[in-house]
Amino acid sequence: MYLSQKLPGGLGLNAAEPGPGLFPMIVGAIMFFAASVYLVENMRSVSNVEATPHRIPKDIVLMVLTIALYIFLLPRAGFFVAAFLLLIGSLSIFDMPGWIQRVATALLATLLSFAIFTLVLNVKMPNPSWFN
Repeated sequence: MYLSQKLPGGLGLNAAEPGPGLFPMIVGAIMFFAASVYLVENMRSVSNVEATPHRIPKDIVLMVLTIALYIFLLPRAGFFVAAFLLLIGSLSIFDMPGWIQRVATALLATLLSFAIFTLVLNVKMPNPSWFN
């Protein structure tokens, strides 16, 4: 959040002309708020679950790999393919029931985010280099 203000153009002049730092600032603020709420709730709850000292957090490792795949595919395969695979991967990691619901949710979220970025925010999406 701190560095998003230091981008050239900062947060922007007003709501009609957002700067490049506005979206990272909003996402960072939402993540900070959600993490704070989660931390407070965890501190209040008493856990009776016995801790296992050498457990590998598979879901965290898979999510990091999914994000790395998204970063790798975005300039090569384009936004649609990269975002769709990121969403399918994350919905699968968090056990969303049913493949049809996962695909439908990922497709709808990809189309909606593309529309928001291109039509509302006027962001030029990267052209896929593999398909040219």
